[in-house]
Amino acid sequence: MQWDIALELGENTVRLATRENGLAFTAPSLGAMQNDRLIAIGEDAQEMLGRAPAGVRVVRPLENGRISEPKLAAQWLTRLLEPFTSGTKLARPSVVFLENGFTRQSERELLANTALELGAGQCGVLYSDIAAAVGAGMDIRRGDGFALADVGAGRMSVSLISYGRVARARHIPYGMNRVDEDIARLVRARASLSIGPRTAEDVKLVLASALPAREVTTTAVGLDMATGFPGEREISAILVREAVEPIVDALALAVQETVQDAPDELSADLLKSGLILTGGGALLSGLDKVLASRCGLACHIPETPGLCTGKGMARVLQDAVLSDMAVKAL
Repeated sequence: MQWDIALELGENTVRLATRENGLAFTAPSLGAMQNDRLIAIGEDAQEMLGRAPAGVRVVRPLENGRISEPKLAAQWLTRLLEPFTSGTKLARPSVVFLENGFTRQSERELLANTALELGAGQCGVLYSDIAAAVGAGMDIRRGDGFALADVGAGRMSVSLISYGRVARARHIPYGMNRVDEDIARLVRARASLSIGPRTAEDVKLVLASALPAREVTTTAVGLDMATGFPGEREISAILVREAVEPIVDALALAVQETVQDAPDELSADLLKSGLILTGGGALLSGLDKVLASRCGLACHIPETPGLCTGKGMARVLQDAVLSDMAVKAL
């Protein structure tokens, strides 16, 4: 069957695709909560990140690949699905959720039951690495196998894919958000400066690299821990490298283990197809070179790797053969 709507409820981003319009909606998945009450969502909540008043916490619906804020997850489903279920646009639309490899059965039931209560029809799941592969332009219907590493904000995974199925996989329950957290921790410890998550991300975007650190710096502004007043420090790429290195090592090990575990015929395929890098973290400077060196596979980064899962969701909805192959009904 063909499905009407696909949803990605991610740690940093929510996306919605429809069979009719393709990838139709993208927003930060953040929510701002006060006394267990949701007061802002999406871009409004993102504006509060690092600036929230006392008693307000800015949270994500998922942490380490699992639902940590059920109320926020349900609120996002309500916002995304109500336009399709409250009017005459679609009669009980069928909904596909992205499955990230960490989801518990109870979490699948929470999502499906919430969608059904909102007026959805049948629910199904689509494995996120399959969606990313489709969005990267790979033909998953072929028997030729290939390896894919999805480097996301909240999780990372490595999969061997053949005939539309994941033959082998390794999952890492954290991603590039951990680099931001470690940058903030190191700046506080080494430079006596307290910086927020948005500043830490800015530092990462300027200085982070998987390659050996260069002698470059950037300025970060935050709270001077010595004086209690605003202050600024020069942050070096060498310090940022300390935050990046564990992430790169963990991903490289996962690729090595997954490839070494490949069946013989798939191993031969991998020499030809190499490793596809998707997710926003694929753009980390030098990551493709480091993984190619450590794992012995040529690395390929598609255009806009951070959008691969969203584009893949849309294509699966629009292709009946892909839907039958990749989507599992709940």
